Amino acid sequence: MNRYFLYLVLLNMLVNVIIFVPNILIQYRFEGAVMGVLIAIPIGVALNYLLSTTINKFPEQGMPEIIANSKHRWLKIIHFCGIQWIWFTAGLITLVGFIDILDRFINPEMPKMALLVIYLAAIFLIIQLPTDRVMYFLEIVLFLNTPLIAFIIFKAFTNDYLSWDSMLEVGTHIFERPSLKSIAAATYCFSGYTNLIIFNRLIKGRLKIWNFFAVFLLGIFNLFTTFFIPIGFHGSDGAQEFQYPWISTADSLRLAYSPIERVIFLFLMFYMSITLISISVHWHVSFELIKGTFKEKISKKKNLLILIFYAGCSVAGVIFLNTILLNKITVYWMIVRLGFEILLVVIFFIWTRRWTA
Repeated sequence: MNRYFLYLVLLNMLVNVIIFVPNILIQYRFEGAVMGVLIAIPIGVALNYLLSTTINKFPEQGMPEIIANSKHRWLKIIHFCGIQWIWFTAGLITLVGFIDILDRFINPEMPKMALLVIYLAAIFLIIQLPTDRVMYFLEIVLFLNTPLIAFIIFKAFTNDYLSWDSMLEVGTHIFERPSLKSIAAATYCFSGYTNLIIFNRLIKGRLKIWNFFAVFLLGIFNLFTTFFIPIGFHGSDGAQEFQYPWISTADSLRLAYSPIERVIFLFLMFYMSITLISISVHWHVSFELIKGTFKEKISKKKNLLILIFYAGCSVAGVIFLNTILLNKITVYWMIVRLGFEILLVVIFFIWTRRWTA
């Protein structure tokens, strides 16, 4: 198996546990979310397979290098600009959402702008690093945090207060017609593979079928854990009352013999670094695509202007987007993202077949 490929997919799955996806799926739990999850699994795995095997034909090259000699430069610019916005907004909504979480649960007395400045300082440092160093940083974060998060999930599954009846009650609505919103939210768990448009620079050799089998199993476990565990703790009706269902679920857990008894503090500590690297990966991809749009190497002045733009959008997001508005925007962003993701995979697949014919 190629660990770098799995890191990118796993990172996106872990981030989705805490922000947006559980809330959207639980909102539609009686209105087709279960079927939406079942439909999302083959869609997500199929998109993983198509893009990964297609871009894998160009080993150790990102998309800017692959289409650098394209005759249709205007089409390249339009294509790159669209992808840049999707990746940038993916990181932005995650950043604004997590700043809201930190403000609510970690330090309500600290101004949001101070939290934002701390995060942006670290993010800007990471996104300007070479792609291989960003991946090494991602590897360290996952190595340190994934076993501990897996332990918390294990504690949730074995907790005496987990109601399997509530989970089965929601499961009886399996044949309800799913909405596009629930399908789009569920497929986002698989979207880490799209970062290969830059991180393919680190992939040597062809991806084996076992990589996609691992994505299939991880996707099933991640989606059903993300969706059903909060329902098991808070009930089929009570789960919808929480803006961040998994944080409330973590607060329901206790580690009796641990120096820190309340799991919520450990949970948020682990996710501070995971969210940081997730935003950094998205913005690194966006940043590299911007650099790939220009023929010449971008100057330090242009580089600074890009970072100022990123910071300005982040400040505006924190100021103007409250929790409710951000969630409403994110629901529709998920739909746009799914459509754009399918379009990206199909166009790149067709272009590659013609180019290699």
